[in-house]
Amino acid sequence: MHRIVLIDNNTERAEMLRDALHLEGHQVADIFVWTELSWQRLEKLQPDVIIAEAGTPERDVLEHIVFLSETLELPVVVLGAPEDEDTMRRAIRAGVAAYVAHGISARDIAPILKVAALRYADYRLLRKELKDTKDALSERKLVEKAKGILMRDLQIDEAEAYRRLRRLAMDKGKKLAEIAEMVITISS
Repeated sequence: MHRIVLIDNNTERAEMLRDALHLEGHQVADIFVWTELSWQRLEKLQPDVIIAEAGTPERDVLEHIVFLSETLELPVVVLGAPEDEDTMRRAIRAGVAAYVAHGISARDIAPILKVAALRYADYRLLRKELKDTKDALSERKLVEKAKGILMRDLQIDEAEAYRRLRRLAMDKGKKLAEIAEMVITISS
């Protein structure tokens, strides 16, 4: 099933959760408390999921959870989290895959993990689509700027400028955006 790391300052609760996870067929790679969390060790454990208790008042736990989710790029399930909407929004924006404000029982774990894995997969897909869209827009802007330079310098229309950029990209075996960037650099 899943290789899981637990982060919880309550040792007794963490051990009960570990036992429940084992019964469901999951492997708990390690249990950390927030004050002794080792990012390097966490990376070495290569978990599939992190389950983090977030009711600890002595640290800004949400900041650590954001770091876990974004840096390690894996689903984070938050348990015992504050119920205020602002905290929930921040956690969801950070990519937290499941946010459980109340206690859970052993039978709740399997569906929570399934939902978390599915939500995180959707989240990663959306992030990739957003990055691809931003990259495409950036490339489009480069091409538009390069066309403007060619139109101005060579006194040609937009269609001809685009045709020349495309031909040069094909002749050189490069992407259109790379040729556009070269044109912009040369004209500077």
